[in-house]
Amino acid sequence: MLGRCTPPDPPQLATLASCALAGALGALPGAAGALDPVTVLGWMALCAPAAGAACGARGIALLPGALVPATWMLQLAWVQSGAERGFATLGWAGCALSGLFALGLALGRRARSALPTAGALLFLGLVLSSAALGFGLVAGGAELARSHPHLAARLLDASPLVLVFDCAGWDWVHAQPEVYADAGVEWLQRRAYRGNLAGPAVLVVGCLLAILARRPHHLARVR
Repeated sequence: MLGRCTPPDPPQLATLASCALAGALGALPGAAGALDPVTVLGWMALCAPAAGAACGARGIALLPGALVPATWMLQLAWVQSGAERGFATLGWAGCALSGLFALGLALGRRARSALPTAGALLFLGLVLSSAALGFGLVAGGAELARSHPHLAARLLDASPLVLVFDCAGWDWVHAQPEVYADAGVEWLQRRAYRGNLAGPAVLVVGCLLAILARRPHHLARVR
């Protein structure tokens, strides 16, 4: 079903290396300090679809592309081993992260160029992650979202950050009161994603779409 997996050529290897290194940028010093696992995982969640699109647009197959999220999870496990706080179910978060990468790879295989598609997916992830705050783009957006808390909760469900952190067993919404308090969702009884279901589901759907995205090209070569 996966077809032949040819070794990546030098440009594809460079793309894989660049995407793998991009995940390490989340370990740079920030508000929570350097090597903070929460910051690292959040950055990876935002970057996963974009990195997948870059690999897909370069013609990288699913199995070689899987080295990128696998490398990221090794980096995250190393960061977490030396941190004061960590995640209870890191494996399910890895499934969700890999699924987001595969979804991006499927879209990248249909794209004409890598950078615009990757940039668009990164921007989309940022928008979805701030949707509950009125997207952070218009004046009064937070007040509008706070007046419709149920809508804000549904928008939170669409955030890649919420998905990945729920799978990791981390209560992202209530652990970030300075981010989400203005959205009016802190008192809402939102049901978090179950990591053992959501993580594998996103992974399976992403991989299936990545396989289907390459099928027409494979059939064209057979003809």
